Amino acid sequence: MNFKEAEQVIIQECASLYSEGELKECMKRIAEHLTQKSYMEIRLNPAIELDEIEFRHIVAQLKTHKPIQYILGYEWFGHLQLKVNEQVLIPRPETEELVCWIKEEIDFMERNQADKRIQVLDIGTGSGCIPIWLKTKCPRIEMTAMDISKGALAIALENSDRYDVGIEFIHADILDETLMLNTRFDIIISNPPYITLDEKNEMEAIVLDFEPDIALFVSNQDSLQFYKAIFHFARVHLTDSGFLFFEVGKQHALEVKNFFEQQGMQTKLRNDMYGNERMLKVWK
Repeated sequence: MNFKEAEQVIIQECASLYSEGELKECMKRIAEHLTQKSYMEIRLNPAIELDEIEFRHIVAQLKTHKPIQYILGYEWFGHLQLKVNEQVLIPRPETEELVCWIKEEIDFMERNQADKRIQVLDIGTGSGCIPIWLKTKCPRIEMTAMDISKGALAIALENSDRYDVGIEFIHADILDETLMLNTRFDIIISNPPYITLDEKNEMEAIVLDFEPDIALFVSNQDSLQFYKAIFHFARVHLTDSGFLFFEVGKQHALEVKNFFEQQGMQTKLRNDMYGNERMLKVWK
């Protein structure tokens, strides 16, 4: 089966489930995965063969709404190819924008505190995309990552080992008010759950049926549940000159910003590539 034939099959069988743009992106990723060639090479030589059995197996899974990232078993995050499965959220482009913003702050800190090792913590690390990306770009930082899910930590550790970066992984629950670590951090990062159960009906099946609930939903009806817990934690564990960085849902961005300002903190919201307020920086 060549590329053109495969493209016709995926359009015929999945057109009612996905947009044309989504199908083209899926087809590109499937072709690169099955041929181990770049999309440009495939387009220049459309006679390149794809394994038909493997291709049809992938299409059958797509028809169940399973995300292509989970089907293939990996996702790209900047320069990183990271293993993903249903234990972790799929890394998204908006998070890439967040880590670039954080890197700007780390670079500034390192220029002005050359003799100090910057301590960074990622809360709810999932696949490990945030700490691994930062550690590969800023190798001098001391990086710690925590998650409540042992399954997620196993994936994060595997991804970390692949890129040979030294990250300390901790199994812990940020909602545990007695949680104490032995380190004070210069930067604390989180993309925490913020979706309430009332908002569940508005979500797509591709997310609801496969991505982990524990990484998506608050355990009560308070969309700020985890932001409040992280603030409580940061009162002890954030250095006086430190920063909090968050990914926030666009519908909750101002609410989160206002919460931290009410606690006497300074804040700065930043828009993502789509013009949505999705990133928040907080400091004392």
